[in-house]
Amino acid sequence: MAPRKNQILSTALEIADEFGLDAVTMRAVANRVGITPMALYRHVEDKEALLDGMLELAMSEVPAPPADLGWEARLTELAGGVRDMARRHPAAIGLAFSRPGYTPGVRRLVGAIHEAFADAGVPERHRARLERMVSTFVVGFAVSEVSGRFPHDQAEGLAREFARDLRDLMGVVRAVATED
Repeated sequence: MAPRKNQILSTALEIADEFGLDAVTMRAVANRVGITPMALYRHVEDKEALLDGMLELAMSEVPAPPADLGWEARLTELAGGVRDMARRHPAAIGLAFSRPGYTPGVRRLVGAIHEAFADAGVPERHRARLERMVSTFVVGFAVSEVSGRFPHDQAEGLAREFARDLRDLMGVVRAVATED
């Protein structure tokens, strides 16, 4: 059953990539996979589970940075990985703001961020707050970028802005790490 579920989620992600999230319906996914819509429910509980699975599949494409990198380099690689994934799956990245984010792939990325903060010396009581700040910035920037909010002819400038803003956030992490 797992390979069929993976095929269903991949197909849903393809539909979203091609036509947007509104085109992802149980019927559309079932038709493309070659089964009846009712048969789809044996593999995916409901539309909410389908959307969660799509987010999981997209986030699983973000590579975990090597543990031997410094904390700033790890956070920078994670942020870049999310931006790259957003370019591949522009409709799916928006799910990060509308889904609870409890999938294993999302938890893996959040865990990597918390580990980087621990290595930076951030007290545990501040890590969740900082993770939300960093994640919201990265996902928000990626959503804005792929949705056309930023001018497409300024890709180089956007990359510099993203790097600068991320460095500024690293400064906040360093400040929190040393405030106690």
